[in-house]
Formats: sequence, C-alpha cells, structure tokens
Amino acid sequence: MKKLVINTNLPYGVCDFLQLSGRLLQCRAAQRLPKDAKSVICVLFPYNLGEDAYRGGNISSYAAVKDYHIIAGEYLERLALELSERYPGNSFVPFCDNSPLPEVAAAKLSGLGVTGKNGLLISPVYGSRVFIGEIVTDAVFEFSAPAGECSGCGKCIESCPSGALSENGVDRSLCLSAVTQKKGELSQHEQELIRASGCIWGCDVCQNVCMMNKNAAVTPIEEFFRDARASYEGDADISERAFAWRGRAVIQRNFELCDKK
Repeated sequence: MKKLVINTNLPYGVCDFLQLSGRLLQCRAAQRLPKDAKSVICVLFPYNLGEDAYRGGNISSYAAVKDYHIIAGEYLERLALELSERYPGNSFVPFCDNSPLPEVAAAKLSGLGVTGKNGLLISPVYGSRVFIGEIVTDAVFEFSAPAGECSGCGKCIESCPSGALSENGVDRSLCLSAVTQKKGELSQHEQELIRASGCIWGCDVCQNVCMMNKNAAVTPIEEFFRDARASYEGDADISERAFAWRGRAVIQRNFELCDKK
C-alpha cells in the first residue's frame, strides 16, 4: 500500500472503499465512481468562524459562509488534479455533498472524528462544524485507523427543541433544520418552533451545547470569511448561499414568521 501525501493543511484520512460499497446512496453521481475503486480520501472543510461572527444571527452557522459546494468543490478539484499528477495511471474523482458515499461514515472510517448522537461527525480539532468531501480512487493507499463514538453525555438529546434526537438516533422528519426547509404551509406547531428558535434556516442547538465543540478551532479556510453573513434580511441577495437551492419563498416565509414574534 502507498502512503498518501497531499499538500494541504486540512484534516484528511483514507478508508477502504469496500467498507462503504454496500452502503452507497442511489444518485446520478454514482456513475462517476472510478471503475474498480479501492480507496476513499476524505477531507474536512471546517467552517467555524468564531463565536463573534454569529452573534445576533438568524441562520445556521453552516449557511453563514458562502455556499460550501463552491469553495470545497474547488479545493477538491485542485487536490484531485495534484494527486493525478503525483500518482499517474490512477483515477481520482472528487465528490462534495452530491455523493453516493455515506459521508459521515466515510469520514469516521478515515479516522477524522467520532459520530455524535445527532449523527454529525465531530472532529477532535474543529468540532462538528465541518463539511466533508471525498476523492475516490482506484489507487490503494494505507488506510487510517477508524474513529469511534462521542462521549455520550446526552446534552444534544436533552436540548433538541423538536424532540428529533433520542438514544435510538435521529428522526429527521422532526428535525427543526428540516422543518425550516419545508415548502408550502407549515403546521401551527412547526411555525411556533421556528418562531421560538429565532433561526430562519437550519438549527444549531445540538452543536451549541455539544461539549466537544468547546474550544473548537477556527477554520483555516480564508474563503469562508469572505462575504460571510450570519443574518438574512428580507431583501438580501441569496445567490451563492446554502439556502439558494430552496428558493426565496421558503426563507422569506420563515423570516416573516420570526419578524412577527
């Protein structure tokens, strides 16, 4: 097995593609997987801007930065090109969110962090505020030691505003983040959840109370600081934002709900 060398200051690790091949997600992106894939290179993209950056904000911290698909996608493309030059004769295909791989499982197998009760990956350095990207290759690299589970303190379960978290896992249909993304009319209960949270897109409660997020390092990715906005206002430009794919109507509805508190 070759030892992987990448020129990056971002956390990365490698896992065996075969350990994930039985858990692939059905999506078009699966067609891009290299034939005879052997290794998955996982890269973390921390997005924590520091507490002051989010003070008074009304959107989830992951949405405060420019759409990560753009920034992380560019990083992954560059890394894949570098690897193709360093290891000629092998294929290196990048994936970012639109991926056939179960990303949290891949990152955990790659030794990049533990999984929390909220289903998120928690990095020992950057906490849970990380995006995950992968490069799948037919090259065989030395695999990283897989990580385990979180400490299990239960603070995220106790604090979840919608009761979506339990010892049995995550009920994504109840998750407040999912509620804020729903189209159309919301039930009275769903409207009250959004109003009470003051967050019009996403939900950070389980991350805010997580002990493993205390003293988490700030991102080294300079691009995330550029044009970062922790709040949405009614006339804001939503292009290149994480919620743009949902259209203005949904986030505007949530904004008006919170505006009527």
